[in-house]
Amino acid sequence: MISHEIKRRLFEVVGANPKAHLSPYCWRSRMALANKQLSFDSEPWHITEKQRIARSGGVTAPVLVDGEQWVRDSWNIASYLDDTYPAYPLFAGPSGKAKSLFVNHWADNTLHPLIFRAVIAEQFPLTAICDKDYYRERTLRKFGQAIEEIGVDPESARYAIKQALSPLEATLAETSFLGGDAPDYSDYILFGTFQWARVASRAAFWPPDSTLHRWFETLLDAFDGLGRSQPPRSAL
Repeated sequence: MISHEIKRRLFEVVGANPKAHLSPYCWRSRMALANKQLSFDSEPWHITEKQRIARSGGVTAPVLVDGEQWVRDSWNIASYLDDTYPAYPLFAGPSGKAKSLFVNHWADNTLHPLIFRAVIAEQFPLTAICDKDYYRERTLRKFGQAIEEIGVDPESARYAIKQALSPLEATLAETSFLGGDAPDYSDYILFGTFQWARVASRAAFWPPDSTLHRWFETLLDAFDGLGRSQPPRSAL
């Protein structure tokens, strides 16, 4: 049963269409809250609305407001939830948390730059007008290229993604989830990554008969179809 004792809010990045939840990090927190069976209200948020989350001490989302507590950053939110609400743990002890931390860094530093190159040409038109200048400037600063330059060759990025995913595919061929018989936070980290790609792009990064496809479809259906309630790129 979902807990309703405390009014929770989750500030989440959205595009021009408020139904387009474009942030992999916000999806991590969505799944973590669902795993904990904790209810929350979604607060659609744009990167130019920094004043709305000033109490969090930062300028990026997700931000969880749990009663009087403001917690920013998906990793901090997951750690806070496990410390504050021990039931339905996200981490199986210190070793499980260390594994999830590795997956967190691997996704952020290896997968995300590749996926960005593969999907940006399709994603940028979904971006809210108020955020477009920010994303143009950030992309130029981070990659040294304009969005149009980065998005000109998505196929080479897609090939690199498929190569990078081969160890994950091999692992999921031998276990249902990275958490074993049931998903843990490491699964939700990568679910957030691929949900971002599903929302941003029509391209597929694995064949429909792969273990990755089976794993992702299972997580889309988890928690009464929380992930599947998000329309894919083709429906936005």
